[in-house]
Amino acid sequence: MNGLLQRVRRIPGKGSRGAQRWVLATAALSAPAVILTAPGAASAAGSARPAPAARAAQNPAGLRGDIVPPPPPGWTTQFKDDFNGRAHTAPNSAKWMYDVGPGSSFGTGEIETMTNSASNGYLDGHGHLHITALGSGTSWTSARLQTTSANVGAPAGGKLEVTAKIKQPDPNGGLGYWPAFWMLGPGQWPENGEIDIMEDVNALSELSGTVHCGTYPGGPCNEPGGIGSGLVACPGCQTGFHVYTMILDRTNSPNESITFYLDGNAYFKVTESQVGTSAWQAAFDHKMSIIFDLAMGGGYPNGVCGCTTPTSATTSGGTMSVAYVAAYTKA
Repeated sequence: MNGLLQRVRRIPGKGSRGAQRWVLATAALSAPAVILTAPGAASAAGSARPAPAARAAQNPAGLRGDIVPPPPPGWTTQFKDDFNGRAHTAPNSAKWMYDVGPGSSFGTGEIETMTNSASNGYLDGHGHLHITALGSGTSWTSARLQTTSANVGAPAGGKLEVTAKIKQPDPNGGLGYWPAFWMLGPGQWPENGEIDIMEDVNALSELSGTVHCGTYPGGPCNEPGGIGSGLVACPGCQTGFHVYTMILDRTNSPNESITFYLDGNAYFKVTESQVGTSAWQAAFDHKMSIIFDLAMGGGYPNGVCGCTTPTSATTSGGTMSVAYVAAYTKA
């Protein structure tokens, strides 16, 4: 069994994404954090090195024609997918696999059942991966897709960029919706490392970026909460495609860093010095899997709304759409 499946089904109530997120929603993190700027606002950090995907010509309507941006000079493409394929078919099985089963087994409080159905996780025939949540009450289905192996990582002394162009779900009633674009290392959570590049809950046009490491509970990454930005405004993220990016910088070995970007603007940064060298290296100095999923209910959406989600007002059919994903490295 691969490291991811060992982790997500390890201990009920102690999964990596979910029960812990109410901490982010209701209280300030005890671990230090570096907020660079509000997403969408220009910043020195963001404008100095915008993500290659953000530098590429954008297609606001998300129509056919989105392509994976080429790497900038000096960088190499480590992984990419533009999700081209026939409508209502699965994504490339050489790159992706479905993680199926009841959400209750993930330890995050989510209630959906993850399936490999073409109704939940599928290509739309126009260059997008769609993940759709279907159901009502406490009966929901959705999908969770991950790369077939831990296949992306920063070389020693180099950099890794992981980026995706995503339209968040836009249901009429969004309580309980929890889309995510994230990364996970093989092994036992949280010491194996987790990087949550994009999460939103309850369809409020927000996002958060978070890292997990060290030990549970507590530890250098303040588990189960992790070290994160908390939810910040993400204007238009429900109604259009935006580029979500993470850069892991290993060029300064005593003080490596992870920086989160929205549309090329850096808004949050975590450094090795905040958590300590041993915990950082165990969590992030290795290859990781890329994951897309759309959960329903759980600790994060419940904590934000102060209620139990989904509710009777939550509407079926909300879809997270992904135009492309890529990973680039620089030696």
